[in-house]
Amino acid sequence: MGRRYARTGPGANRRVSAVSQKGDAAVGAEALPTGLEGGSTASRTGWAPWAYRIGSVGAVLLIWEVYGRSQETTLFFVPFTSVVGALWEQIQTVEFWDAYRQTFIPFVWGWLLSLAVGIVLGLLIGRFRTFDALTKPYLTFLNALPISTLVPIAVILFGIGYASRILVVFLFGVVEVTLNTAAGVRYVSKDLVEMGESFNARQWTLFRKVIFPASVPGIMAGVRIGTGRAVVGMVVVEILLVAVGMGRLILRYRGRFQSADLYAVVLALIIFGILLQVIARRIERRASRWKYEMEQPA
Repeated sequence: MGRRYARTGPGANRRVSAVSQKGDAAVGAEALPTGLEGGSTASRTGWAPWAYRIGSVGAVLLIWEVYGRSQETTLFFVPFTSVVGALWEQIQTVEFWDAYRQTFIPFVWGWLLSLAVGIVLGLLIGRFRTFDALTKPYLTFLNALPISTLVPIAVILFGIGYASRILVVFLFGVVEVTLNTAAGVRYVSKDLVEMGESFNARQWTLFRKVIFPASVPGIMAGVRIGTGRAVVGMVVVEILLVAVGMGRLILRYRGRFQSADLYAVVLALIIFGILLQVIARRIERRASRWKYEMEQPA
């Protein structure tokens, strides 16, 4: 058998350099988190998910419209175009925006409070076992209990003003935010924490430099789920006991069998919830990019 000698020369060096560059590019692409890598393939296929979503929503709305027009009466089910027309008429009235304001203000306060308390509690629970043992019975109780059963108690304690509605929205959202944040902290690499402790880093430094950035996925999952739960709490408290804001409009239109107006109010709440979810997802993407940049060497 003949020996094979490595070919040398400028041409070989160019080929080795090209292979090395391709390998570096592949490694760099693998290092990027999902959704952050660039490339022509991603740009070519990026429209596909949006096309599927738009097509799916369009198909549902078309079925809604056709089925609504096929009914003999619109007392119970109305076409989608009629709902949009009723919503357009409502948003031109002062009553609609006044009801929206009465619903929106307590929701925002309860939602922000649930995020702040839930994230702080989750970080402490995931980091310290003692704190986890102290709070576990209460979180288990709130997680197992339907929060809607606490609405009458909140109204008895705080009346029908903003305080009771803020409390209900807070209770609906805080549990999910806390549990998901704690789970994100528990999945932080122990090697990173031990390395920080070996450098005599204080707890605040560990939280700020290691634990919080590494637990961003769990925190943002809690924010998304908690936001959806908070919207549910906002509607529940207004429909069950406190007939104000959007809940008052829902009860009025239901009692008068004004189906188009009733569906329009529900559609407005759905749009509100979708916008909040979109905002939460954008924040999650920015936080994921920030986490990725934090992990890269200087």
